[in-house]
Amino acid sequence: MSDKVSNLKSDDDVGIKNIFRHLPDNLAASQILASLPNPVFVLDSENQFQFLNHAAEMFFQSSQSIVFAQALQSFIAADSPLFSMLIRARNQNRSVADQGLELAGPRVGYKLVNVQITPFDGKGSLLVTMQERALAERLRGQSLFRGAARSVTSMAAMLAHEVKNPLAGIKGAAQLLEADLEANETNLTRMIVEETDRVTALLDRMEGFAGGASVVMTTVNIHEVLDHCLELAAASYGAHLSIKRAYDPSLPFVEGHRDLLIQAFINIIKNASEATDKNGELIIKTSYAPGRRLSITSIAEQLHVPIQVEVIDNGRGIPEDIRDHLFDPFVSGRVGGSGLGLAMVASVIADHGGLMEVETVTGETVFRLNFPATTAQQTKRAPKNEETAL
Repeated sequence: MSDKVSNLKSDDDVGIKNIFRHLPDNLAASQILASLPNPVFVLDSENQFQFLNHAAEMFFQSSQSIVFAQALQSFIAADSPLFSMLIRARNQNRSVADQGLELAGPRVGYKLVNVQITPFDGKGSLLVTMQERALAERLRGQSLFRGAARSVTSMAAMLAHEVKNPLAGIKGAAQLLEADLEANETNLTRMIVEETDRVTALLDRMEGFAGGASVVMTTVNIHEVLDHCLELAAASYGAHLSIKRAYDPSLPFVEGHRDLLIQAFINIIKNASEATDKNGELIIKTSYAPGRRLSITSIAEQLHVPIQVEVIDNGRGIPEDIRDHLFDPFVSGRVGGSGLGLAMVASVIADHGGLMEVETVTGETVFRLNFPATTAQQTKRAPKNEETAL
């Protein structure tokens, strides 16, 4: 056994030997780990480093001899969701993984990674593997989202302006006709007036949606909004879904428009429902990370968006030919779809000062929505809601 690990960098790496006890005698563990292109490191029960491969040393910009026995918190911001993953892996004694995790710290800078954490010795030690992702990937997706939001805003304003004028003429003509009719003959003219009033009210809402009128924002509990949407889904189009909630009890409120947020989440959940079969699964995750800041190409500064909502389904994924235009109006991956749902979602999230991105492969699609917290409610938290299944 000593021959297999003789090339590891520190005599204190004894704990890592257990991982390699089944290796053939002619293989050196250090050679295997060194050849891996992704960072691999081991933490003890106190989240102190016990081992790093070469890629991990480069990731943390420190050698193993310097990092050994130092706490992970010295390198990664303490509010990172990575630490909640470490706790979950230990408590549940099983592997946990996440994609698109943001890591920030004075030594690592800002990194976007996929993470897998695996318990391995029954004493609280964890084997952590990471895969860095290009930030350009995220920035490109956010640029598509912001462009779509501007596109649907312009479209809504144009339609509202162009359609309201002829509607006023139709309503006026119906009222003139009604003046010449007997009381028992005015049913159709009254219907015309009522329907033009209804459509005009809808267009007024579109103008507000487009910025032509103010949208009144209030303090909104995202968990309450999500529960409302999930109840609607479970009672109708999403009855076939196994719905699971993974809510962060520390989530603050957001400054938002409740009805618009409900409509946005309904569109995303409905899309997930239509993309899944009778074995469909929908997971709603929320998280709060005070240090989460995201960049977009259209502005120089980073947006502070500590509140995140993830809508994850196990459906067939988004067709590759529409992924680059997913938020554009009239683009749909469903036969007979209007292609307006996600365009509307993009505009709503942008109006709330947030960002949205999508990751999709066959068997998993993730809509990730990021929001700023309410300034006046930074210390107020949404009520706790444990993970449940409908």
